[in-house]
Amino acid sequence: MLGALVILIVGCAAQSGGGGSLKVGMTTDQAVEAMGQPDLKDNIADPNHTGPAMLRYTWLNSGEAAVFGPDMRVANIINVGPSPSTLTETARQEQQMASPPSFDPIQTPFDYAFYPFRAAFFYLGAGLNCLGGNGCHVPQLPPVAPG
Repeated sequence: MLGALVILIVGCAAQSGGGGSLKVGMTTDQAVEAMGQPDLKDNIADPNHTGPAMLRYTWLNSGEAAVFGPDMRVANIINVGPSPSTLTETARQEQQMASPPSFDPIQTPFDYAFYPFRAAFFYLGAGLNCLGGNGCHVPQLPPVAPG
């Protein structure tokens, strides 16, 4: 039974390989069969400046682009960045980080009460840096409340 479970897991993992993968030497038809229809199709100049423009297919969901040589086979595979879903998740996380922290009725008064002491330590550290020869400059103070 355990062997059947292992075979099932390996089979499922092999099937869900991210919708296919590009390999150098694939034809345009094989690339489309492996990855699906590309999101972008364009021509780019030959980097060696010796031949005609080269065809490029880009798949945004997988974050890959294939550059086809003169023989219409994949000559180069380029990683073009994260998928749009990853970008929206990152934007959502940045928005959550940028939102102001919730008001804490106990911690916030303490933050304001002890802020002059924190500022004094920053100025003391800046003075010690100045005496030590690391350059004299006005310290950049942190916000009153953390976050």
